[in-house]
Amino acid sequence: GEGNGAAAGEGEGEGVLLCSTALNTARFVGRYLRLVREVEPVAVEATRGLVGLVQLYVLTVFNVFWTGPPPGSAGFEEHDPGMPASLRQALLALHTSTHAGAAEQHEPLTDSAAELQADLARAAASVSLERLRAPLESQEMFALPQTIVAMESLQLLAELLRSHLLPAAEASAPAAAPRVRALVEQVGPITVQIYRGVARGMLDLEPIVAAIRSRSWAPREIGTQHSPYVDQLVQHVQQLAGSLSQLGVPVAAYRTLVGEAIGAICEHLVDGYAGVKKASDEGRAQMSLDVKTLQAALRKLLPEMAPSMAHVEDYLRALYLPPQELLAWARAHPQYSVRHRTALVALNGVSSGLKKREQQDLLDSLAKQDG
Repeated sequence: GEGNGAAAGEGEGEGVLLCSTALNTARFVGRYLRLVREVEPVAVEATRGLVGLVQLYVLTVFNVFWTGPPPGSAGFEEHDPGMPASLRQALLALHTSTHAGAAEQHEPLTDSAAELQADLARAAASVSLERLRAPLESQEMFALPQTIVAMESLQLLAELLRSHLLPAAEASAPAAAPRVRALVEQVGPITVQIYRGVARGMLDLEPIVAAIRSRSWAPREIGTQHSPYVDQLVQHVQQLAGSLSQLGVPVAAYRTLVGEAIGAICEHLVDGYAGVKKASDEGRAQMSLDVKTLQAALRKLLPEMAPSMAHVEDYLRALYLPPQELLAWARAHPQYSVRHRTALVALNGVSSGLKKREQQDLLDSLAKQDG
């Protein structure tokens, strides 16, 4: 299974992480490619069938380790707004290529190709995600060790597909080659997306968001000490980094996981600040002090990564803008949600003495801009 990892290639540097399922898939691809070379009359159908099976394998691995609804099901397109649109569309296309019949494909199919597509759709329908996920549910750390082995195996398999299956498809079944190329190109983003879900699942940030929202941000004097939640966040990252180091996680995976964890922290900080009802200039200065202190601590903890807090810093800078400049700022920063942008109107409007009617007009303009 995906959790049964083996380290191979003992030599200089890191070993190769390869699970038994990926190894069997690689062997299967090799046998099929030998068949394609030796029995030329079936080359086109054999290559097309092989490409479909590899697509199904990659999609199944994604679905098993993905924390949200699978592509093609209700809720997939809304889950995790942070997923790149290109990856979301690629996963939906992958679902159609593997689960839909011949009539729903984007290209006309011959009778033999349509039969192959029907066989692939039946195989896809027989995959039980619940059964495949069940062994992972009892694992510690959100099945992190198993996830790492699966993702590293997937990336290794993608390189094998790039060097062997893609040239074979280009030679024997040119119509299938773009599907192989697209599949290989999406394995990297798929890996990052899976690591993103695991990293976020390992951090319990809601209590910190609640602490930010519930404290007073309207002091009369500028503070000189950072808030307690900063130390909690540093401790979260320190524990995560320590756990990853103990597991011997590959460097690239380590950086992705820690980077996604810091990204989640930034998003939750913005979420917390957006829930503040009233903030004085001194309170805004305290927010900036907290973020600067957090960034300095993380850079000391992770000197090789130089973590960025730009997502939070940009939002805090917007807290100082006059209301009439918020529309232009919102247009230039679409990465913030509607709720985060409307919170700026409320906070900045109160601070600048904006009347309720003027605040509502600004909110209406923001809504039109999003529409």
